[in-house]
Amino acid sequence: MEDKQGVKIGMPIIGGLIAAILGGVVWAAIAAMTEYEVGLIAILVGVLCGYAVVLFSNKRIATVHKIIAVVFALVGILLGKYLTVVYFTSELFTDVSLLTLVFDGEMIGAFTETIKEYFSAPTDWLFIVLAIVSAWQIPGRMAKTSMASEASSSDQAPRA
Repeated sequence: MEDKQGVKIGMPIIGGLIAAILGGVVWAAIAAMTEYEVGLIAILVGVLCGYAVVLFSNKRIATVHKIIAVVFALVGILLGKYLTVVYFTSELFTDVSLLTLVFDGEMIGAFTETIKEYFSAPTDWLFIVLAIVSAWQIPGRMAKTSMASEASSSDQAPRA
């Protein structure tokens, strides 16, 4: 996948997807272990998606890469919330496995119907905004750092 300027987006999308899934699973695992949702994990998801997009783009960053990182940070947060709900639901119904519930149509429907409840606290929105900011800034900062190191290494005169 390429856009008109030759910016590759296929691999960054794959990297963002992997990071979103990993971040969502980590979110749910921490919530399951602590029996509490730790909002700071949302920022971790944003950072993880930003880094993944940079790594999968070979540090050639354009605005579209920042958008990809933000979108997948939001996907990771949504997945983390969903997996957390699935985990606690599976604790209530011991006759149903966790994996069965993840892909259950009724579970997905119930989650989408009540999604507003899972994002109702002001702190939820604060951490979502911080995750978005992290996902947006990480690619730009990493690109500037890599360009600066490339420039400094190419500016040096050859040694005799």
